Amino acid sequence: MTNHDSVEELRRLLEVRVQEWRLREGHSQSRPNPVVAITREPGCGGESIAERLSVDLGLLLYNWELVEQIAKDTHVSTRLVSTLDEHTHSELEEWVAEFTGNCNLSSKAYIESLKRVLFAIAAHGNAVIVGRGSNFFLPTEKRIGVCLVAPLELKISNTMKELGLSEKSAREHISKVEEEQRRLVKEYFQADIRDSTCYHLVVNTALVKPETIVHLVKAVIMAQA
Repeated sequence: MTNHDSVEELRRLLEVRVQEWRLREGHSQSRPNPVVAITREPGCGGESIAERLSVDLGLLLYNWELVEQIAKDTHVSTRLVSTLDEHTHSELEEWVAEFTGNCNLSSKAYIESLKRVLFAIAAHGNAVIVGRGSNFFLPTEKRIGVCLVAPLELKISNTMKELGLSEKSAREHISKVEEEQRRLVKEYFQADIRDSTCYHLVVNTALVKPETIVHLVKAVIMAQA
């Protein structure tokens, strides 16, 4: 796919999202559900659980790669932010200003764009964002943080199957990804991604079935309403 095709795909996706938001606003006066921000250890099955949450709870699904693509494309990013009403847009500006003043940023313009995109998604709610410590990028009142973990041996086994790697390569992959996750959260937020107090739920996917995780998240959403 060319870069032009990728941008056009993002624009088409955004149009669909905007239509969905407008339909929700037209049929319900209730406050939208918060965003479910999923932080997951590599190999714990987080992606499939996020998909199930999206389907079972009727939430829009955003993986981190999609969020980054939207943030990097100025037109799409601006279009997304323009869907906010005046009050929420003002709230966004205050939040971005506070964030950029408190964090150590290696790429300020990119992070500002990323924050705007995440905030716009969170403002509309009813979404699942997967990956890269998205829990730490959103204001506390606009997200439900879920951290999915699993024993190392299970993560290795799953990674070997998913990526077709040897056991040694799977171990190295897991170690590399987890180190990148820790570095990102520490650099931008001076926080520890492994700190369980940063999340609403921390779930061991080896012990808790996916359908139970969905019920747990739904219960937290209802409690926040």
